[in-house]
Amino acid sequence: PPLSDFDMGDVLTKGISQQSHDGSNNIYWTKWPELRHCRFFSGIGDGAAANIGSKCGSLSSVDDNERRIAVTIGTSAAARLCLPLEIDASNNSDNSDIVVPFGLFCYRVDKSTVLLGGALTDGGSIIEWARSLFNLQSTESFTACLEKVASMYDDLCNSSSSGVTMVPFLSGERSTGFRVGAAGCISGITRETTSTDIVYACLESVVLRLNAIIKLLTSVNQENHSQYILVASGNALEKNHLWRQMVSDCSGIDIVVDSDSNEGTSRGVALLIANTLCNGCSLKEPLEVKTQSVPNLKASDKWKNASVAQESLIDAVSSTW
Repeated sequence: PPLSDFDMGDVLTKGISQQSHDGSNNIYWTKWPELRHCRFFSGIGDGAAANIGSKCGSLSSVDDNERRIAVTIGTSAAARLCLPLEIDASNNSDNSDIVVPFGLFCYRVDKSTVLLGGALTDGGSIIEWARSLFNLQSTESFTACLEKVASMYDDLCNSSSSGVTMVPFLSGERSTGFRVGAAGCISGITRETTSTDIVYACLESVVLRLNAIIKLLTSVNQENHSQYILVASGNALEKNHLWRQMVSDCSGIDIVVDSDSNEGTSRGVALLIANTLCNGCSLKEPLEVKTQSVPNLKASDKWKNASVAQESLIDAVSSTW
């Protein structure tokens, strides 16, 4: 049947009518009599709803030159970007110069917006795996380990050493390669390697895969010269300052935690419905910055080397998958 968001705008405000917009009898008038005065809305992907709810919709930014990329680390991880893209009503097609890079997914949010992004099956689950492996399940032992990891990271930022390198595909690979049967791998272990080294490698590996997605997102429509900002969500990222700093250092982009967008997915659904019912009211929302991490320029070379090391390791072991 026609989608209410695209083809049956009157359904959103008036409910089901006895006749369709083309004058024919509407089968739903007799099929669903109890719903004649209900309003209908198309389903929406949870990622799209989360983006809009976390103030990362295509129209969320108060500054038209700013694009907000939602970066989420919960059990899994993802980076997503909403872009404006109207459907041409005359031929039901997109008028777009957007080319979707290989490695990203793209789907339509509504008739005026699309969502680009990439996802990792393992995000915070990598850390849970490491905690179980090294018996760091108590809060005290894990906190002590993270303090050592933070100190190690400070030292690595001033070093060209890549240390232990990890491929975080414990549950397979989604973005950016979508390789069937991919598995995790750790390289660079010596007699001096400790649990702290492995936990750090876990954090770093997820950051590097997220950055591979972020680089693809920022490569789309570069002629617009947009300024990017990363908006963090997900418990694993919101509660871990070190992880956010690593994401900022690796990507070279500021990352913020917004204090005003809890329950982002539910909030996004509510905003989309409200926007439709009020006939296109503004979705512009300023960020209420709770914390902000800015890139450490001294760490740039370290992350370049780490990226090369991880990509080389993926290339080396992917033939065994």
